Amino acid sequence: MNEITIAGNIVYPPKLRNSGTLSYTRFRLAHNHSYRDGETGEWKDNGATFIEVSCWRRLAENVCDSLGKGSPVIVTGRLRSRERDIEGEGGRTERRTFFEIEATNVGPDLVRGATRAVDRRSEPVARQEDVAVSEALSTISGSPFEPVPGEPMPETEVPAA
Repeated sequence: MNEITIAGNIVYPPKLRNSGTLSYTRFRLAHNHSYRDGETGEWKDNGATFIEVSCWRRLAENVCDSLGKGSPVIVTGRLRSRERDIEGEGGRTERRTFFEIEATNVGPDLVRGATRAVDRRSEPVARQEDVAVSEALSTISGSPFEPVPGEPMPETEVPAA
C-alpha cells in the first residue's frame, strides 16, 4: 500500500460538497521546510510543499466542522499522482505531475496546540449504550466498593514503606 503521513497547515477553509449520496471535501495542505541552522541557531525557511487532500463521508463532515484555514493538522492516507497538461507562458503546454492524498485520518497537530474531541455517536447507538449501562447498574446491589454482608473480605497486602 502506498501510504503517507504529513504534517502542515490548511491553506484554505474546507467546504463540504456532495457527489451523489457521498459527502466529500478537498483542501490544500502546506508543509513548510523550515530548519534550525546549527551554527547560528536561527530558523531558516527552505520553501514549502503544497499538496491536495481529499476526504470522504464522515471524515469529510468532521473535517469541515472542526478545522479551518491555518489549522495545523496531521494527515494520513493514500498518495496518488496524476499528470495534467498546463498552458504556460508563450502558449507552451507543459506536462506536470500533481500529488494528492486520499485521507484515511486527519487530526489536529497537538505539538502546536491543544483541542478537545467531540464524540459523535449516532442517536440510536447512544440510546442503546445508555440502556445497556442503566441495565448493568440496576443489577448491582450496593456499591462495588463496599463489602457484601456474609462474604469474606479479600486479602490485601500493605506495601512496605
